[in-house]
Amino acid sequence: MATIVAVADVHSPKYLMHYMSALNRRREECREADLVVWAGDMVYRGRVEALQAVIDVTFKICGEKRIVAVFGNEEYIGLEDKFVKNYPQIIWLNDSTTVLELENGEKIGIFGTRGALERPTQWQRKHHPELWQVYRERPRILEEQVKRLKEEASKVIVVSHYAPTFKTIVGEPQRIWPELGSRLMEAAILRSKPTLVIHGHAHKAKVLAARLNGIPVYNVSLPAKNDVTILKV
Repeated sequence: MATIVAVADVHSPKYLMHYMSALNRRREECREADLVVWAGDMVYRGRVEALQAVIDVTFKICGEKRIVAVFGNEEYIGLEDKFVKNYPQIIWLNDSTTVLELENGEKIGIFGTRGALERPTQWQRKHHPELWQVYRERPRILEEQVKRLKEEASKVIVVSHYAPTFKTIVGEPQRIWPELGSRLMEAAILRSKPTLVIHGHAHKAKVLAARLNGIPVYNVSLPAKNDVTILKV
């Protein structure tokens, strides 16, 4: 069994102290964890340099864990290469996969993505009209990659920044749900059947865990939970 510490939406430096406090409350579990997962928006408004403090806090409290991260909407499109270059100690996933071997020899496959929206935000529609197509393609990519990972690993995790179901954004204004997540991703998850799903983005959600035909989905947004999320896989 693997233990994962998962979080999203630290928006460093905005909620950095909240993140530090949450890790301190979970210090023992964090020290024993096999993996840390960041589900996007770990910095505020594209501040690449602000991620260093998040890494420092994580390593200081939890030890030098493997960290798997996806990009959120505030790790702006076009900045991905800077994050990868500046922070090579992070395993960055961008519609891509990794397979990690635990100390007991078990392999865990992870597919990571920004995710998809049913309707791009007004800003996205103006500045990145190509996202209409991107958001329609990502469910297909998720389904294909999860099925492939299941041939390589005993457990498969999907990490998305945007919500891959509306079940874990309840509490947000319903009129903006299409700009927080995508039910096309939900359908792809139901078809491909990963072990579990992690996401962030929905700060005001009140329902932070749900199941899709038995597949657990967790919203690990720090502002929503006011804590990090400890998951047993």
